[in-house]
Amino acid sequence: MAVSGPVMGVAAFFLLSSLAIAAQATSCSKPLGGNNMNLREEFIGNNTFQDGSKVSFSCAKGYTPSKGAPTITCTDGSWSDLTLECEPKSCGAFPEVSNGNVDYSGGNVFGGKAVITCNQGYKLVGKREVRCVEQGWENRPPTCEVVKCVDPGDIANGVFSPKKEDYSFSEVVTYKCEGDFMLNGSKKLICSENGKFHPDLPKCIKVECKDPEIENAEFVEGSSRPPHKYKATVTYKCKPGYKMIGDSTVTCDLNSQWSPRIPECSKSDKKKVDEKPGSSGNSVIGGVIGGLIALVVFTVIGVIAYRKLSKRHSPVAPTLLMSP
Repeated sequence: MAVSGPVMGVAAFFLLSSLAIAAQATSCSKPLGGNNMNLREEFIGNNTFQDGSKVSFSCAKGYTPSKGAPTITCTDGSWSDLTLECEPKSCGAFPEVSNGNVDYSGGNVFGGKAVITCNQGYKLVGKREVRCVEQGWENRPPTCEVVKCVDPGDIANGVFSPKKEDYSFSEVVTYKCEGDFMLNGSKKLICSENGKFHPDLPKCIKVECKDPEIENAEFVEGSSRPPHKYKATVTYKCKPGYKMIGDSTVTCDLNSQWSPRIPECSKSDKKKVDEKPGSSGNSVIGGVIGGLIALVVFTVIGVIAYRKLSKRHSPVAPTLLMSP
């Protein structure tokens, strides 16, 4: 039985379609990789891969293979398992920074940062943070340089030493005054971490104290003559009948003033402090009574003595003799 032409055409169409479907069923679509990896460049342009095709992956920029294989195979429309794993590249330990410290933010691997801080008295020259990139640590490592202070400056009527062009952190200069001038402030200044000397500059001042003027007082002794210099002392006492209010000895201070304040001499109170009101009148009354009692006693004794004496010297009356 002969088969007509149209029937043959339909059969051929179905056969070709079946073959195409079978071919599609055995191919694989473009595979997806794991974290931090990419399909190798030669495979990127294909969207489908025939059965038995092999493709490979490579780690992304900044990452390196840690374990597993980079290649997978298309079999019956499915890719084999990808075992490749990628980890960040290590930049290694950051170079040691003299007079400074290194800490890490995110570790010393790709994407992490080294953070540099300087010790007290040192300043950072360069970037504070350095990133770990694909090629290693970017830029040059920073350095920590000692803080410097410039000449602190002269003061009127004074000098300082040592004199240098500049001074390093914690170095000390010492000031002193010339002649009779006295130093008001700290004699030692230190180069601080902010690049300035601390504390503020002292001053050289002339200290002269005049003799204290104290009414009703007498000079006792002193360590100098007027005008009195710094720390000179004088001592006074009050004249008779006066008592002192304040310290008897005073000292000339940096402000050309006597310290503590100059005392005063106040007139003394004639009455005793512990004498009670009316005690003087009671004493007088008691004295008068005592005197009267003594007078009476002496009077009585005198009368008795007089009588005894009178009897001893009086004439004896004649005795009459009666005859029997």
